[in-house]
Amino acid sequence: MQLKTANNYLLLTERIGKKPMLRTRFTAQAYFVFGALLDLMDQGVLTIDNSIEVKDQSKFDNLPTYLDGLKNRILEEIKKKGSLVQSLDLITSWDIANEIYDGVGAELLNDKLVEKKSVKTNLDTHTIYLPTDEARKKVVNYLREQMLSDKVEVPAISLVVIFEQMDALKWLFTDKEELNTLTETFQQNDSKTPLYKKEKALAKTAQDIITKKKFWFDSWLS
Repeated sequence: MQLKTANNYLLLTERIGKKPMLRTRFTAQAYFVFGALLDLMDQGVLTIDNSIEVKDQSKFDNLPTYLDGLKNRILEEIKKKGSLVQSLDLITSWDIANEIYDGVGAELLNDKLVEKKSVKTNLDTHTIYLPTDEARKKVVNYLREQMLSDKVEVPAISLVVIFEQMDALKWLFTDKEELNTLTETFQQNDSKTPLYKKEKALAKTAQDIITKKKFWFDSWLS
């Protein structure tokens, strides 16, 4: 099973720079896990409404092993019978983010869409899956074509929802006129669809969780 939203998110987001995005940046990691959840919901594995539930047990049981940590956390949340906010807090797990990153990264490496790098930061040495320029460009073009289409693929909708919430589309499409055209066309075609509305609401909830957790980290570290 391919996590297309998570795959494309990694190809668009991962950078080395001073801090590798999906190894050290909390917000980038959390949206990465959120993208994987949207993939599982879009593929009929999970239901995410007032809480997270398993929709198809067979598909859930046969997910790749790198999702074991995520699966265990989901089952824990189901047992707790908590609210959606409580259940979605799992997107802020460093361990889950790194497990998914290693799994998705290995798949992309096998497809020759990334290069495996060893990067040393002040605190640790990280294994990074750095997208090739060609792979990154291909995903940008894919997203451009999808945003202009009147029949947008579900993973593209999920990807746009995430980048809208992060206010990051402007970093993918640096020409303001083009970005305006893409955004307006996409909104005209998809803003009223049930899927977009649902995922947009989930993304807002995810943002609230991420923001609160960041404040908690800041207060704890200060």
